[in-house]
Amino acid sequence: MMIATIKDIARIAKVSSATVSRVLNNDTTFNVPDETRHRIMETAGKLNYRRNERKQKNEPNDMQQLKFGLLIWCSEQMEYLDPFYLSIRQGIEKECVKHGINISSVFRFMDESNPNIDAHLLDGLFVIGKVHMDIINKSTCTPNIVSIDYVLSDEFDSVMFDLPKATRQALDHLLQLGHRRIGYIGGISYIRTSEGKMFNMDARQKEFEVILKEADLFNPNYVFVGDWRAEVGYELMKQALEAEDVPTAFVIGSDPMAIAALKAVSESDYKVPDDIAIVSIDDIQLASFVTPPLTSIKVFMEEMGETAVKLMVDRMRGRELALHVTIPTKLMARKSCGADTADT
Repeated sequence: MMIATIKDIARIAKVSSATVSRVLNNDTTFNVPDETRHRIMETAGKLNYRRNERKQKNEPNDMQQLKFGLLIWCSEQMEYLDPFYLSIRQGIEKECVKHGINISSVFRFMDESNPNIDAHLLDGLFVIGKVHMDIINKSTCTPNIVSIDYVLSDEFDSVMFDLPKATRQALDHLLQLGHRRIGYIGGISYIRTSEGKMFNMDARQKEFEVILKEADLFNPNYVFVGDWRAEVGYELMKQALEAEDVPTAFVIGSDPMAIAALKAVSESDYKVPDDIAIVSIDDIQLASFVTPPLTSIKVFMEEMGETAVKLMVDRMRGRELALHVTIPTKLMARKSCGADTADT
């Protein structure tokens, strides 16, 4: 005879596995309608469900009984070339261990491919990166979804950092240092849809233009945009240095692009920070080891991943209202901007 499981009860009672687990374990902190509780208990009785007491003693919490998935916006190669998403994933994995959460499935977008993602058997899903809601709707039916670096909808939790604010921190720093001819190097943003990529102007570039237009300092000839790859940062800086009018400072959208841009400047007659100041966004570990050390807006990427797991646990234990959490950023002033090297 087949042994009934929590998933069997959840499917018949039309509730989540987490809800079934907490009701059957008599969790007094969990608020659930009496009708739902009765339906779960009645279904468990009909299926002759029996709790595995030995298993419960060995497990730290109800999360170990559930299956979770990870949907990542980028390939493994891209992840290791640009540690932003790698750090988020590491934060998720580290926090999952603390809560006894098992990541049983990992899905990735591989370049231009249209992946076949089947996450219908999962109890929860972490989504890293800009993934359109149509992919989520086709991939899973779980209500337990947390997105990181993108807001899927008001229905699901999300963890973000404030891109416009980070850009403003970078620009304010350069303006305070006296720069008025400021350039921008970055990439084109896009969202992954079931049909491919949907491109739009990145939030960093938007904020850069808004701030400098308000100050009557914007020059469209100082804006250089391509793909989000380190080698593109190198090529775009080369283009900028070949122009007749070269900015005295640059905001660069990511550390990998900025590190490559430093190399381009080192191969020219210009010097950083004597002729050109650079402020980037990310503050990956390598930023403080390049020459000169890179001034960058620190994004707390691992903390973003850790926060996503905490939101997932909290949601599965009864919270109904979706939360959108914004993690703050911090200016890390080093030699590439010409200012003092003390962190700000």
